[in-house]
Amino acid sequence: MPKSRPTAKKTTTSAEEHGANTPLFEIAYNRIKELIFQRKLAPGQRLIYKDLCQMLNTSRTPIINALTKLEEEGYVKSESFRGFYVKPIDIQEISDGFGVREALEAYAIEHALKRMQPADVEDLKLKIADHEAYMPPVYDKQKFYLDAAVHIRIAETTGNKGLVQLLTKNLEHVYLRLALHTHHPDRMAPAVQEHKELLQFIEAKDEAACIALMRRHIQRARDHVITSLEREETYQAL
Repeated sequence: MPKSRPTAKKTTTSAEEHGANTPLFEIAYNRIKELIFQRKLAPGQRLIYKDLCQMLNTSRTPIINALTKLEEEGYVKSESFRGFYVKPIDIQEISDGFGVREALEAYAIEHALKRMQPADVEDLKLKIADHEAYMPPVYDKQKFYLDAAVHIRIAETTGNKGLVQLLTKNLEHVYLRLALHTHHPDRMAPAVQEHKELLQFIEAKDEAACIALMRRHIQRARDHVITSLEREETYQAL
C-alpha cells in the first residue's frame, strides 16, 4: 500500500474564501474528500495531522472532525497506533455498492415514469447527448460526471430528494474513489447505446422494459468495474 506522506503544499481553506458561515471542519472535509477523489491521497495512505494542517492551512481540530465524518462515510479508516488512513479499495464492497445502486435506480426509473413530463424528457435527451459527445481515450472524471448526470436526472424526476441524495452518495463512493483511467474504454460505446435505448423505452412509457434495461445497465457497469479492478490488482502483483 502507498505510504507516502501528503505533499506539504498549502491550500487556502479560510472561511473568508468559502463563506464566512461555513464551518472550518466542513471546509476541511470537502477538501480532503476531493484529494481522495483526485488520488492525491491514495488508498492505504496514512493521513498525518501535521501535513494536512499545512496543506489545508487550518488547525488540528477541524482536521480531526473532518476525518471522523469521512470515516463514518467509509472513505477513511482509523486504527490504534496507526491513526487515520485512506480506506483501501475492496472489490466486494464495490460489488455491494452496485447492488444498492441497482435497487435505487430500478425504483427511480419506475417512479420517474409516473411523473415525467415532456420537458423532463427533453432535458434527459440533452444529458444523454452530452454524455455521448464526450468520448475521451480513457475514462476520466468528466466522463463519470456526464454519465452520473443522466442517472441523477432520472432520480430527480421522482421528486424524492432522499433518493437523489442516496444515489449521489452511492455514485461518489463507488466511482470517485477509483482510478478511472485504468478502466478499459470498451464500456463507453455500449453505455451510450443503453442510454439511447432507455430513452426510447421512456418515450414509449414501457415500464417493464425501462426497469429491465436499467438493471442490465448497472450490472454491466459493475462487471466492467470489477474486471478493471481485478486487472489492476494482477498488474500490481507482478
